[in-house]
Amino acid sequence: MRVIDFGTVTALRSQTVWHAVCRCMRPGDEPVLSFVRPGEPYVCIGYHRDIAEVDIDYCHAQGLPVLRRMVGGGPVYCDDEQLFFQITVPAHGVPARRSTALTSLLRPAMQALRRLGVDAVLDRFSEISVGPAKVCGHGAGQLGEGVTVVGNLISGFDHDRAARVLALDDEVRAVVAELMRRYVAPTAVDPQDWKAAMVAEYSAQFDSPARTDSLTVDETTELDRMDDRLSDADFLVGMPRPARPVRTVKVRAGVWVHDWRGEGERVVMGVADGQVEIASGREHLVGMALDDARLELDLERGAAPLVSAIRAAHAEVA
Repeated sequence: MRVIDFGTVTALRSQTVWHAVCRCMRPGDEPVLSFVRPGEPYVCIGYHRDIAEVDIDYCHAQGLPVLRRMVGGGPVYCDDEQLFFQITVPAHGVPARRSTALTSLLRPAMQALRRLGVDAVLDRFSEISVGPAKVCGHGAGQLGEGVTVVGNLISGFDHDRAARVLALDDEVRAVVAELMRRYVAPTAVDPQDWKAAMVAEYSAQFDSPARTDSLTVDETTELDRMDDRLSDADFLVGMPRPARPVRTVKVRAGVWVHDWRGEGERVVMGVADGQVEIASGREHLVGMALDDARLELDLERGAAPLVSAIRAAHAEVA
């Protein structure tokens, strides 16, 4: 197993280094465990998402670079209190079922935290969590013949700023920030100890001795190409998406905020693990099981868009 520590780099390089490794992966190649820390805060949005989800004006005013990655997921706030890791493997050896693949590739990261005394588990959403809060964000995707899972060790997390970079009004942003504080948490472990534990766990997972390495010639060439691609203004803008009647923000797997504006009314609903926790505009739903709330809303004339949004989010984790 190759181990590459990229150290502290620019916002752009914190994304392009692992893109380059993954895009150069070929069948039969060794797995690659890599680490990188951004030296500056920035915002990154998934390949298929609408850039309108990000408050571009705020980000520009704050000097926050905005990047688009080539794998999925919504907009996320990144900074130097997040030490990112990437485990990259040939795609042909990865289970076809996404949840099975994530469990397999994230279990060593969970076990590394447990080595250091953190009571981490892989929960039913394939998130690394301690209690109700996720302590390691992750994203995954296939680029060419490689598959990568990207995660992070969160030493500190600015929940308010992570919510502020989203293009939301104050009411919705306050709900998102509140649920982030409940369900996204930092972990107090030494980063060097964590990296050593990660190397040991992933080496055992793949039954492959770890060796310190750097980028190959091909990977370096691809890195330059990815620098150009991810910094291209047209790539960042992407394709606009049709407007939806309900804006849905994912806080973590199983935790969502839905913002629905019907005729003369508005509902802002925060849902966590199958239960309604916040329901501005439908306060009586607070504490109800999500299925019961959905059935009640289903009886209301005109609430179909909210019901559809709830159903779609629920289906992702069912």
